This record gives sequence, C-alpha cells and structure tokens, in this order.
Amino acid sequence: MKKNFLLLMVGLPGVGKTTLARHMVRLWRGMEMYESDVIRKRLLGYSPQDTLPSHLYSNTVNERTFSFIRREAEKNLKRGKSVLVDATFIRQEYRKPFMELGFRTGVPTIAVHVFVPEEVVKERLTKPRETSDATYRVYLSMKEEAELPPNELFHLSVDGTAEPYTTALRVSAWIEGVLKVFNKVKC
Repeated sequence: MKKNFLLLMVGLPGVGKTTLARHMVRLWRGMEMYESDVIRKRLLGYSPQDTLPSHLYSNTVNERTFSFIRREAEKNLKRGKSVLVDATFIRQEYRKPFMELGFRTGVPTIAVHVFVPEEVVKERLTKPRETSDATYRVYLSMKEEAELPPNELFHLSVDGTAEPYTTALRVSAWIEGVLKVFNKVKC
C-alpha cells in the first residue's frame, strides 16, 4: 500500500500555514517540506531572515522558485517520500502544476486550507515574522485575487487560530483517511 502523498498548504499570508506545516512535518517523520519563502531567498542568495525587495516577487522569480520546488518534490515523491509544500497557492493556476505532479507520480495531491479572521491577520502581519516578507497591504492585494478554498483539490479547511499541534493531529487523522480511500480506489 502506497502511503506517500503531496500536501499543499494553502491560504493567504498570516493565517498560520507555516506554523501548522512545521507541526505536520514533526508528526510525519521523513516528510520533506519546501517553504516557498525560504526557497526563493536561498535561490536568490539571501538568508531566510532577509527582507527581499518587492521586485523579487515577480512572475519570473515565482516561476523559478516553484519550478525548483516541483523538481525537488518529484524526486522525493518518486523515492516514496511524502512532500509538503508551504506557499499561499491562492489561485488554481498556481496549484495546477502540483496537481499534475501528483498525477504523474501516482500520489494523491491534497490540500490544507488555513484561514483566520481578517483582524487576526492584520495583527499578525504587524509583527516581525521569521521568513515571510508579507505585509497587511500584500495580504489585501492577494485577497482580491484569491480563489479559496481550493475546491478543485481534496482539501480540509482549518482555523489558523486553533492550537497548531492539535490541528496538526486532526489534519494527520484526515490524511490517513484520505490515503485509505486513495489506496482502495487505486487497487
């Protein structure tokens, strides 16, 4: 029974995707995690804590970042490892190449959509954050174009204000159920 999967963390900036993702990786030992903010900075020669100039969030840099993540994710999925990708994935066109990757590698692509009330985001984005450069202004801009939740993917929506470890346990139980169904359908 194949147990690896591709998990996309989906949601606007400041909702708690990265915090939840880090708890998920602790629960799913051996899972590979790719944080788009960290990868982008590494590819450009910056440290994760550096704040990038806004022009380094262009479509060209975005595609370079996500192409790298997809290549690395594919290698790990083919080795039988599960992969978590932490990014906003606010539009279906951004999620589609990862859905195709899951199809090509024969693993389920599932998503966790994290949300919080806007006042929580506003408060969170006024404080310094570990790797993300997103501001409340960026949040508002992204909110305008967001196609959430990701209805084209099997997904679970979770409240990013809940205790993250407990939420990670709940998400893990959901993933186990998805994998059981996926494996029954594939047989």
